[in-house]
Amino acid sequence: MAERPKITALYAEHASPDSIRHEIAKARATRNQWEKHIDALDALLAYRLAQVDAGSWPTTEGAR
Repeated sequence: MAERPKITALYAEHASPDSIRHEIAKARATRNQWEKHIDALDALLAYRLAQVDAGSWPTTEGAR
């Protein structure tokens, strides 16, 4: 996922409203991607913790 771009002094001075709106839309899309990633990790953690609590993780069968 993309790194956060810097808002340079030149951009801050000369950016049009449409350009700023475009950057906001890109930033929101990136944020949404990260939120989905975090949600997937949260779900995986909950699943793994349930496995640990049930004694089914780590498995000994087929361990490599």
